[in-house]
Amino acid sequence: MKVACITTLITASTIGHILAQSASTRVPASAKCAELNEGVMRQMARGEFKEAELIVFSVLLSDGDPARGSCAGLILSNMASFMYISGQIADSERLAEKSVHILEKVHSPNDESLLRPLQTLVVAGLKEGKTTRAKEAFKRMQSIRIQKAEDRALLNGTAAVLSELEGRRTEAEAEFLATIDAWEKAGHGDSADVGGVLINLGSLYLKEGRFDDARRTLDRSATILNRATDAVPIDRIRLLLCRGVLCARQSDWGQAEKDFHDALLMADRESWVDPVALRSLLTIYAVALRKNGHRREARSIEARAVKVQIDRTTASIVDIADLLPKVKPSKK
Repeated sequence: MKVACITTLITASTIGHILAQSASTRVPASAKCAELNEGVMRQMARGEFKEAELIVFSVLLSDGDPARGSCAGLILSNMASFMYISGQIADSERLAEKSVHILEKVHSPNDESLLRPLQTLVVAGLKEGKTTRAKEAFKRMQSIRIQKAEDRALLNGTAAVLSELEGRRTEAEAEFLATIDAWEKAGHGDSADVGGVLINLGSLYLKEGRFDDARRTLDRSATILNRATDAVPIDRIRLLLCRGVLCARQSDWGQAEKDFHDALLMADRESWVDPVALRSLLTIYAVALRKNGHRREARSIEARAVKVQIDRTTASIVDIADLLPKVKPSKK
C-alpha cells in the first residue's frame, strides 16, 4: 500500500513545511512597509485576495519609487506564500512571479530578496508538475549571494526536497542535516523550522527502513514542536502521520491508530488540508482500524476517503512512498 507520509512537499510531503510557517514570511525593514505588509496579510486572512493585491500595486508602485518597488516585491512574496499554504497554487505561482519581476528591477540578479519568491516558485512548480520550471527556479536560488544562516537553511532545505524527489536519498539526507545545522547557527535550533526538517528526515529514514534512526529523529522533532512557539497545526499533523506509519511498520497498530486518529482530528479543524494527504491519512487510518478489529469505523473512514476530490494533474508530484508492507484487502 502506498501512503503519503506528509501533507502540503509539496504540501503534503517534504515540500509542505517549506512554506507552512507564517513566521517565515519576511518582515519589511521600514516601518511604513511593515505596516502595509501587516494590513495586506490581514486582508489575505479574511479572504480579500484581490483587494489586497490591488492595494500593493496602487499604493506602492504609483510613483515608481525603487524603495516602494522593493517593498511591493517583498509583500507579494509573502502573499504568494500565504496562497500556497491556502491551497491556491496557481495564484501562489503568479504572485511569486510578479514578486521576482519587481525585485529584479530594483535589485541585482543575485540579491537575497529574491530567495523566498524563487523558493515559492520551486515548490509551486513541483506541486503543479512543472518540474523543469521548478529546477530552473532552484538554479536561480543557487545564484543568490548567501550571507545569512537562515538563507542557507532555505537553500539547503529546497535542495534536500529536490534530491529526495529525484531518488537521491543520500544527498537528501546530507542536505536535511545541513539545513538543521544552518538553522542552529541562525539561533533557531528549537524552532518549528527545525522540527519540520526533522519530520522530513524521519520520513526519509522510514523509506529506507532505518526505523531506529526514524524513531530518534521523530522523537527529537516532537520535543521541539511541543515547546516551539512558532509551531503550526500542520507540523503536528505531519509528525503524527509519520510516527503512526513508523508504529505500523513495527506492528504497533494500537499506537498507530491513536496517532492517525489524533492527526485526523487536527486536520479536520484546519480550513485547508492537501486532499492527497487527507486521502492518504484516511486510507492508512482505515487500515489501522481494521488491524485492531474496528471494522465498522474502518468502513466509515473508507467511505469518507472515496469522497475526497483529488486533482489528478498534481497528485503524482506528491511524495508517496511504500512505507507500509502490502496489506491484503479485508472482508467487510
